This record gives sequence, C-alpha cells and structure tokens, in this order.
Amino acid sequence: MIKITYDKEGDILEIKFSDNPIEDSEYMEETGLVVDYDKSGKIVAVEVISFSKKASREETLEAIAI
Repeated sequence: MIKITYDKEGDILEIKFSDNPIEDSEYMEETGLVVDYDKSGKIVAVEVISFSKKASREETLEAIAI
C-alpha cells in the first residue's frame, strides 16, 4: 500500500507506506523531510515540507503519474 497525498495549504507532500500508528518522527533539517516510524521502527510515512519549493510542476506531475 502506497498512498500519496498533498496538503496545498500546508505545502506538504506525504507518501504513506503503512496504516500502522506513528510512534515516532524524525525531522531532517537538511532536506526538509519528516520520517514517521511505527513502534517497531519501520517507516510508516515520509513527509516533504515546503514541497512546491523543492519540485517543479512538471516533476510533480510526472511523479504522481508513475
């Protein structure tokens, strides 16, 4: 299961890999990514903060089409 959502107001792209509850999150300041983990340390989701500033419209459309 992979689910991609975009919050236009917050400018956050989320790629969700699991429905497991999030136990912990790690913000990576260099990249602007937030990685969410479940209680066993597996990645549940990755969030791209300020997504529109990191990807062009064409790149975004191409990524969503895949």
